[in-house]
Amino acid sequence: MHEPREISVDILFVTERQEYSESLTVICPITIAEVLEKSRTASVAQEHFGSRSLSVGVWGKQVKLSVYAKNGDRIEIYRDLIADPKELRRSGRLLGKRRGR
Repeated sequence: MHEPREISVDILFVTERQEYSESLTVICPITIAEVLEKSRTASVAQEHFGSRSLSVGVWGKQVKLSVYAKNGDRIEIYRDLIADPKELRRSGRLLGKRRGR
């Protein structure tokens, strides 16, 4: 098992209108789920989602809540997509993308 020590993590959650973020210093070993229990940002996300469980990732890669947090992790709380990026690319509506290039 790991020796207890302090680590710093960032928690982010973005809605269609607002961005929430915070930095926490926690004692590890600690799971992502345990970090989120201490997070105000996760509380906002939980209010937004209601009773559904949170979907999270670390630095853009989806992870399980049981994964242990590491120093410097950026924990991202994901929300449902409002549009399928593949569909947008196919239709040519994705910003910054042009057909034929």
